[in-house]
Amino acid sequence: MSRDQYLVLVRHGRTAWNAEGRFQGQADPPLDDVGWEQARRTARSLAGLRPAAIVSSDLCRAHQTAVVLGATCGLIPATDRNLREVALGAWEGIGHDEAAVRFPAEYAAWSAGADVRRGGGETQAEAGARVAAAVVRFLWRVRTDSPVVVVSHGLALQAALGVLTARGLVRLDTARPPHLTNGEWLVLPVSRAAHRPGREHAA
Repeated sequence: MSRDQYLVLVRHGRTAWNAEGRFQGQADPPLDDVGWEQARRTARSLAGLRPAAIVSSDLCRAHQTAVVLGATCGLIPATDRNLREVALGAWEGIGHDEAAVRFPAEYAAWSAGADVRRGGGETQAEAGARVAAAVVRFLWRVRTDSPVVVVSHGLALQAALGVLTARGLVRLDTARPPHLTNGEWLVLPVSRAAHRPGREHAA
């Protein structure tokens, strides 16, 4: 990358599980009607940025969102399973009340702010490292000064933003990485001093 470019992070549109308050993790529910409309609205807003490339998580809700973006921007999205949401193991598909009953210690620790391995899955920090590494590889693979779009998931993107900010790859205007709502996006300047692939686990 010869000069600063822009990275556009997009959270997928809403699913029925989002609406019901069920933990999704790496389970694969599709967009609901609201989610499709959120994807179309996001696509209309981002088309003016003229992105050069789009990559998304391979989970249905993210890929469907990316396909809508691609159709509006004249691009075919790539997919990368490393952009998936935090794996939540046995928590996937259940709601808060059931999680509190079935996994009381984990739920109490998580509710108190601990980064626990819920349901035998992965921690948010582990997912953040995975997603951040995928973003770096994508940036170096496309090698463009035009904006590029990454479509992923709320917790995974929040954690990855923490990693990317700590490494100086992106700059945030907020003290803490935001948790994007369904269909929300964030446009970030990318430093030309971005880490090369292969160094993503050094920090």
